[in-house]
Amino acid sequence: MPQLPWYPEVVNRLQQGSTILDIGCCFGQDLRFLAADRVPTANMYASDIVSEFWDLSFDLFRDKASFDACFIEADILDLESPLKELKGKMNILMANQVFHLFNRERQLKMAKKLVYLGTRDAWVIGWQVGSGHGRPLPVETQTGGHSGSAGSDTKLFHNDHTWQELWKQVGEETDTTWAVETSMQPLEDWGYEVEDTAWMGPGAMGFEYICRRTS
Repeated sequence: MPQLPWYPEVVNRLQQGSTILDIGCCFGQDLRFLAADRVPTANMYASDIVSEFWDLSFDLFRDKASFDACFIEADILDLESPLKELKGKMNILMANQVFHLFNRERQLKMAKKLVYLGTRDAWVIGWQVGSGHGRPLPVETQTGGHSGSAGSDTKLFHNDHTWQELWKQVGEETDTTWAVETSMQPLEDWGYEVEDTAWMGPGAMGFEYICRRTS
C-alpha cells in the first residue's frame, strides 16, 4: 500500500476526515497501514465476501480495542448487498488485487458499483496484476469466490490504455467524468518470485491506479 505514488495524498485526505472503503479487504492489512499513519479508523469501512479473515485479523494485529473500522460482509458484484447502505458516502474506494479477478464485463459492473458508493469527489485507488503488452491479458480463472468468477471465464489484466478505456465507459454509463492515472512496476519489486508469476503469462507487471472523479 505505501508504495503507491499517490499514497501521501490519500493519507492527507483521510487525515482531514474523509471516509474510505476497502473492497476485498481480507485481513484489513492495508487499512492497518493507514492507521499506522494516523488515519482515524472510525472513518474506515471494509468489505469482503466472507468475514472469517476479518475476524482473525484482530488476533493477528492485536488491535481489537483500538481498531474501529466497520466491516460489511458483502459481494461487490451483488447490487442488493448490504453495501447499498453506503450509497454516495465513500470519499475513497480502495480495491487492491480485486479487479484482475474478473473479465471486463464484471470489471465494468464493479466499477459502476464503486461510482454508486462514492461521493461526487470520490477517488478509486488500488493495485493489481497488469499486463505490459499494450493489451489486456486474459487467463483461465483458477478458483471461484465472487459472483460468477469461477470456471472457464477469463481474468483481464490491464495496462494504461485498457484501464483508461474502462473508466471512459464507466463515465459514459454513469454520467460522470474521471481523471485516471496509472503506474506499472516489475512484479519483483512487489516481492513476487518467478514461480509466483509463471501462470500469469509473459508481460505481467504490477499495475497501480488512481481514478479521481471530476464531475
